[in-house]
Amino acid sequence: MAATKTVLLILAGPAGVGKSTLCDRLVAEVPGFERVITATTRPPRPNEVNARDYHFLSEPEFDARLAAHDFLEWAWVHRKYRYGTLKSAVLDQLPHSSLVMNIDVQGVRSVRAAAQAIPLLKERLVTIFVAPDSLDVLRERLQGRGAVTSEELARRMHSAELELAERNSYDYVIHSRTKEQDFRALLDYWAQARAKLA
Repeated sequence: MAATKTVLLILAGPAGVGKSTLCDRLVAEVPGFERVITATTRPPRPNEVNARDYHFLSEPEFDARLAAHDFLEWAWVHRKYRYGTLKSAVLDQLPHSSLVMNIDVQGVRSVRAAAQAIPLLKERLVTIFVAPDSLDVLRERLQGRGAVTSEELARRMHSAELELAERNSYDYVIHSRTKEQDFRALLDYWAQARAKLA
């Protein structure tokens, strides 16, 4: 019997819907999964560690990697910081282990475009959108994260509406409920995706 093929699961959706929690739990509880560590120019938060949470790059470092065509995708997020996925972070690992990553909808569009020229990526790519129960619930979650200015909250809510408009272009949609229900839905979609590759 042939080994089960690995997949690249990409989770997208508005800030505050629990994508990071789902990624972390998948890696912790499902053998053979690793998280893709993305790069950012955002400064680390107090509990974050370089190369574990993100590759924290200075603006000049990010520019140099862009010039070298090292990114699979990258984008400005909230017009403040750049985020990106290094090609090596995905393509070096995907033949050996399944990967999960959490990027925004712009990033998903870029990865899909890049996959058209990379057969391995095109074959193994699975996109999942995590949709909030409602925009009101999302607003409460964002406010519960700590100090968020009214301007920042308004910007994130506007982004959320634009992102939600794209949910039907994804392979699967998780309609967020409880953390446990969301995780069960993620496992179910992963199983369906693996079955299609078998």
